[in-house]
Amino acid sequence: MKFKESERKYKFLNKYTRGAVMLTGDMIGVLLSCAIAYQLLSTVLEEQFSFVIGYSLLMTISILSGLAIFKMYVVTWRYTGLRELIRLVLGITAGGLFTVVVSNILWEPGNTELNYMALVLANSILLIGGFRISKRVVIELIDLPGKDKKHAIILGGGTEGEQILRDIRRNSSWNLFVHAIFDERSIPGVMIHGVHCMGGVGDMYKYLESSPVEMMIVAYPELPKKELREIIDRVKAIRPKMEIKILPSFHHLTDDPVGIKNIRDISIEDILGRDPVSLDMQSITSSITNKTVLVTGAGGSIGSELVRQCIKLSPARLVALDIDETELFHVENELKHTGVELIPCVASVTDEHKMDRILNFYRPDVIFHAAAYKHVPMLESYPEEAVKVNIGGTKNIAELACKYMVDKFIMVSTDKAVNPTNVMGATKRVAEEICMSFNDECVTRFISVRFGNVLGSRGSVVPLFMDQIKNGGPVTLTDKRMKRYFMTIPEAVLLVMQSGSMGEGGEVFVLDMGEPVKIIDMAHDLIRLHGLEPDVDIDIKVTGLRPGEKLFEELLNAEEGVLKTDHVEIFKAICSRKLSKLELDMKITNLFNLIERNATSSLRSSLQDIVPTYTFKEELREMGFLQDHVDTHSD
Repeated sequence: MKFKESERKYKFLNKYTRGAVMLTGDMIGVLLSCAIAYQLLSTVLEEQFSFVIGYSLLMTISILSGLAIFKMYVVTWRYTGLRELIRLVLGITAGGLFTVVVSNILWEPGNTELNYMALVLANSILLIGGFRISKRVVIELIDLPGKDKKHAIILGGGTEGEQILRDIRRNSSWNLFVHAIFDERSIPGVMIHGVHCMGGVGDMYKYLESSPVEMMIVAYPELPKKELREIIDRVKAIRPKMEIKILPSFHHLTDDPVGIKNIRDISIEDILGRDPVSLDMQSITSSITNKTVLVTGAGGSIGSELVRQCIKLSPARLVALDIDETELFHVENELKHTGVELIPCVASVTDEHKMDRILNFYRPDVIFHAAAYKHVPMLESYPEEAVKVNIGGTKNIAELACKYMVDKFIMVSTDKAVNPTNVMGATKRVAEEICMSFNDECVTRFISVRFGNVLGSRGSVVPLFMDQIKNGGPVTLTDKRMKRYFMTIPEAVLLVMQSGSMGEGGEVFVLDMGEPVKIIDMAHDLIRLHGLEPDVDIDIKVTGLRPGEKLFEELLNAEEGVLKTDHVEIFKAICSRKLSKLELDMKITNLFNLIERNATSSLRSSLQDIVPTYTFKEELREMGFLQDHVDTHSD
């Protein structure tokens, strides 16, 4: 508390001290302007003037008041720029006009007096303007290359590159000196803030080979990811240890000025996946704004991002539900100052009675169902848990959504639901069937959205590789041929929300995941991004496929086709329902009967009865100590 009070006192003193310094400097500037104007008139007209003191006093008070009105005593001296200089000119001009009006009332000035006031105004603009910009000029003049500054270059000479360069020149704490800018769009030889534009990417490679560059800043948000990846690969081949920073692409979509604070270390998300997708923000906004939204699995990677994106669209209230109270606490703590009513609920989607109370009390308009078990090898050992959560939890929430007339129910599905070779994929495919079966039973519109892996999600390959690299390796992968579709978490979530806003009910939407990525290529990229060489600094070890894994994931069943939608990245799967709702309910009931009888070895066969495209190896029935133990007793 004492620290906060002293900090507030320091800020208070600093604010008014700075204002007093500027006021003093401006006053001296006006008085000097008056003296210069008097001297000039005296020289030209060769006579003394008796009006000087009165007019000078009035001009001083009027000009300082004009500057105060235009808030020139609360600006930062060091960062005075064009906008501040314009306000300064307006403030001085306003003060001069006020002087003319008042002097006409008091003294009826003649030509000599008017000339005097005009000279004072012109001199004041020059002297006060020079005083206000002096600190910035001094800082930029002394920003010369030094031994303690990193040798940096910028890729991108557009608006973003210019803004970042200007911010670097202002912030000496970064200890950067930008020696060159490279951009195909710029004319070679042109200077931006004293730094030469030296051509395009080809010229940059030559420069790197001959100059001791320590950092590259990529300030080119519209650069396609494929091209960026090629550039990074080439740069790392020339200078493996070079630090690379990047301005994230979303800054290109805003009008906010960017600066050094916006750049960050380049990550795998920047060079993998696709370029930013286009979104119909109006339809997404209308589907969320002023509505009560419930997100299940709100502590997970997808669920927490759903909460973040929904809060930006100003829902009436947002209920964040998860069984993991720790992750839920982090989400609440992060977003509690947004102004939106965020309600954390610690509950399991499998708890039918508690979920009934929650939906009855909050009456959500929209439900995003992201709660699920997703770890493929682990669920192969415990298939009953996948059935309870992925199937039972979805059925519970779907029934309650109908009961309380929720407008839309959007379930997050997975590409592993297609021709599944594991329990996780099979249970998610059943969950899709559940949503389709409920769609015609009530007013609620049920929608499923199927997509592939998301970069950086908990339990995914990227965080695992990152930890292995930090620990010195080896990086482990199951097969060199393995490929996966990848998407960033924000991109996946926004497309889920887009699908939810455009869905009419009963659809299974499939997101265009772009081209699949070889996992070994991803491992190489991550190692290089750390300034290391694959198989030299960090070994890569192949461990073999784990239970339930396959080399390639599909987004559509063999018998399915797709229909185009109004969004180029979203397709509608043509899903043929082979089971009526009654038949599906009976088969799901049989699954839970098997669990109650501890006959979990039969779960896979029963899942295959619901999902004929599900395949599994016979030996998987006997996996895991607990399962063996339970199944022995059930026999």
